[in-house]
Amino acid sequence: MRFEIASPTKALVLDATDQEMAKLRDDLTYTNTAAAHDVKRHFNNKWLRSKNNAAWESRLEFLKSKVKNTLVYEDSDGKTFIRPGSIPYLGNHPVENTVVYPAPKKVAWKKILPFTLHPYQTESIEKLIPARHGNVELCTGAGKSAIILNLCRETGFNTVVVAPSRSIFRELMKAFETYLGKDKVGGFGDGKRKIGKKFTIAISDSLVNVKPGTEEWDFFNKMDMMIVDESHTFGAETLESICHGVLGDIPCRFFVSATQTRGDGSEKLLQSIIGKTVHSLGTAEAIKGGYICDHSFTIVPVNSSNPNYNDEDVLKMKRIHYLNNRNIANWIAKLANATAPSGQQTLVLVEELTQLSMLIPLLNVPYAYAHSEASKLKLEPLGLEKVDTDEAVEKFNRGEAKVLIGTSCIATGTNIYPTHFVCNWVGGASEIKTKQGTVGRAVRKGDQNPYKDKCKPKTLAKIFDFDVQDVYVLQHHLEQREAYYADSGTPIKHLPR
Repeated sequence: MRFEIASPTKALVLDATDQEMAKLRDDLTYTNTAAAHDVKRHFNNKWLRSKNNAAWESRLEFLKSKVKNTLVYEDSDGKTFIRPGSIPYLGNHPVENTVVYPAPKKVAWKKILPFTLHPYQTESIEKLIPARHGNVELCTGAGKSAIILNLCRETGFNTVVVAPSRSIFRELMKAFETYLGKDKVGGFGDGKRKIGKKFTIAISDSLVNVKPGTEEWDFFNKMDMMIVDESHTFGAETLESICHGVLGDIPCRFFVSATQTRGDGSEKLLQSIIGKTVHSLGTAEAIKGGYICDHSFTIVPVNSSNPNYNDEDVLKMKRIHYLNNRNIANWIAKLANATAPSGQQTLVLVEELTQLSMLIPLLNVPYAYAHSEASKLKLEPLGLEKVDTDEAVEKFNRGEAKVLIGTSCIATGTNIYPTHFVCNWVGGASEIKTKQGTVGRAVRKGDQNPYKDKCKPKTLAKIFDFDVQDVYVLQHHLEQREAYYADSGTPIKHLPR
């Protein structure tokens, strides 16, 4: 069996025996556990089943079709193909690549970067450019944005940089305009529709909605290079629809992230999109190298504030015993109120708006909060207001707010520096939320803060998590989070019960 890469998204399968094809299909088949959960939840929807059984059956069959997936396809000519990104994961096979790639032509800096790249950043760039399709896996705080900037500068390719969120989009726009020049930079998303530039920063949600035959589709499809930032944060199917759709003809394809993995079983789909990992840097290695701030973990035992509640639904148990736990809120408030007078600052990561309204009245020090909700109908009953996320983060970085409480809108890709303490009031068992959210927001070095003169120096970030006693499902979640914390190579301390 051999492969011929006929386009950036199509590798023809040639000269394969029946046995080889069977193995290929087996190797490229995966179970989407999130879809399997949707099937189970729909199956238990007795109300819909009794009200409209035909609709219930139809929906059930559709959801079942999403569970088992095989990444082997047939084109309109009847030729069998796979995605080129899958090839590095299939062992050694002859590969012919007929894709035509552009020749790099370095562009000048508008403003020289005010720092020198770390060795792992330089190595990442040097390995990605000749790979043409690949990814790097670098822990949060390792400076992935600098790699993206330098990839664009070194190649000079017409490039689209895909951001997963508005906050990351804004940070990248600012960096590109500062160091490569406003005349070279366009934006697509967050109210911007500026295309036609050499470098275009785009929000994924905006790209998903681009239709074939439009000016935008033709512009993006003819780019030389695509770079996807924080690629692990995308739903794998969303990432596929972008990279194999509107960006499907782009030859050079690069992905940067802190953890190139998925928690829903679709890792093979992710691999088919991002290709081979050419360089990696783990948290423990980054601490040892002095690239990110050292940090410690402390597990705090607490009781549930509603101990008699019980339910078979895991999400309801988490919501009542962890997210809506007033004992956790009281503990966090005591920590923040006691440490703020000495200049120490506390970041609290939450999952629901109700947690904001629970914690805020307990604080007697300056605070800011960040969320993405815009509906007054949802905010007003909780005593909350619509906020500018960037402004809230900046108040914290400037030292004006001693406490920052934030939802997932600041949990990934947001530069938060003076985090002397970080409280994980999100819980759960997600590797991404634990590593990217809790650990990732803790490890930015304090001396990298543009407002470091206004904040207390930070040499160690202390991360707190919570052990809700005698709730089995939460115990299991905590064990998972501790396993992710252990990857940092630093001790995990348990306070006595």
